[in-house]
Amino acid sequence: METIAVIFMIIAGFVVAALVTAALAIAHAGKPAPLPSSPPDKSSIAASILFQLLILGGTNPDQAARKILREAGLGAPITRDIDIGNWGETFAGMATIEQRSLLLETAVRLACSFSRTLPLVQYTALLSLSFALGFQTDALARLRERYDFDYIDPARDGRPREADRDGSAPLFVREPRSSAELLRVLGIEGTPSRQSIIAAYRRLASEHHPDRYFGQTAEAQRRAATRFIEITRAYESLLSLYRE
Repeated sequence: METIAVIFMIIAGFVVAALVTAALAIAHAGKPAPLPSSPPDKSSIAASILFQLLILGGTNPDQAARKILREAGLGAPITRDIDIGNWGETFAGMATIEQRSLLLETAVRLACSFSRTLPLVQYTALLSLSFALGFQTDALARLRERYDFDYIDPARDGRPREADRDGSAPLFVREPRSSAELLRVLGIEGTPSRQSIIAAYRRLASEHHPDRYFGQTAEAQRRAATRFIEITRAYESLLSLYRE
């Protein structure tokens, strides 16, 4: 009887061990793969940001990679499908102000090398990058003037310079507006300050950013994009007036 009991205990031990091993395998199978032990370096982050930006503008992936190597001098490994804002913040934490400025200008230069009229999704990506790198949109506004580019706007009024040639969607027409009108666009009352303008814009931009309306009706997306462009234009104009 003792021999039978020992054999039974041994068999039971094997069964328990097998069940525990199976349970651990199932648990690990449901977990995501671990992150790489070595994070991408600064050059790889910059190349990945530029690559994603060009893809958002409709550039072929192979062409985008070649352009980054040839015109930006970056042959570092590229990570696809990144969040430009998050990666921009990571780059900002590793780079000098000169390197951050160079990345933003390089992003604009590469985007404009295909067309002076950028898709809205590409322009909003440039805005996100500008914020992530620690700049305000007046930095992007200065680059827009330097490189003479604009962006597609689904608003109904106005036509781009190239509209009659290439059939693009309408662009927002830059009509002179008083500072009082611009402040009303951002919902600012009383005596404004640069900080109150920045705070109002960031709140409204977060609320009306086109990414928040992804998957909604075309009309909802059009309204959000129109409102987003309106508040961005007002913000850029006000920052040029309030330089405290």
